[in-house]
Amino acid sequence: MHKPKLVSNWRELLKEWGIIVLGVLTALLAEQAVQSVDWEHKVDAALADMNNELSAGDGPQAYTRLAAHDCVGMRLDAIRAAIENGNRVQSRKLIESFWLPKRTWDSLAREAATASDVASHMPHERMLGYRIAYEVVPDMQRIADKELADLGHLRALPRTGGPIETAEKLQETDAVEALRLDNDAMAREAQFTLAHIETLNVRLERHFVTRDMLEARSHFGSCLSIPRIPAAPPVRTD
Repeated sequence: MHKPKLVSNWRELLKEWGIIVLGVLTALLAEQAVQSVDWEHKVDAALADMNNELSAGDGPQAYTRLAAHDCVGMRLDAIRAAIENGNRVQSRKLIESFWLPKRTWDSLAREAATASDVASHMPHERMLGYRIAYEVVPDMQRIADKELADLGHLRALPRTGGPIETAEKLQETDAVEALRLDNDAMAREAQFTLAHIETLNVRLERHFVTRDMLEARSHFGSCLSIPRIPAAPPVRTD
């Protein structure tokens, strides 16, 4: 065993001190570099998850819902007219054929990015763009839930009986108008979402757009239109 060598002068002391400091700084820089690479991978994964959620889920659903907006409105017009005429059989037939897409509106990828602190390691403007694109997604889910409840009220019209009575007409027309408001609100939110997805340069997955549009076309036929998506207003970062 070697006995520790005592420092005999200031030059040797500074030399030893410099070696220690250099070693500590090297270790800290190496650790920082590893963490930086690790966060880079996490950010890339979070961006990929959000892009996938918007391009394969929420985006195609919003596109199809906007394309079907006028069709839904016309079906509601026909249902209301049959109810006001008191025609129970025709009203029930139209109500039973009335269709709305039943899909969930998700923001799990953005929530995961925020909860894991990945969002704080993204460029501010980029993350702001995603935050805005996702902003109304929870509202769309709430509207979808409300639509199902309003549709249940519409379907409450009894199948049997004579001409529709006044009290039934009031209940049914309330349900029709509630669904009309839901449809208009969903179209506005879908338009907002699609415009901001476009600003992120995220392209909708053709497979999922085709799938959703084919499902809607089986109910609405040639009534479906190609949505017009206005440019989103510039995002203020101040």
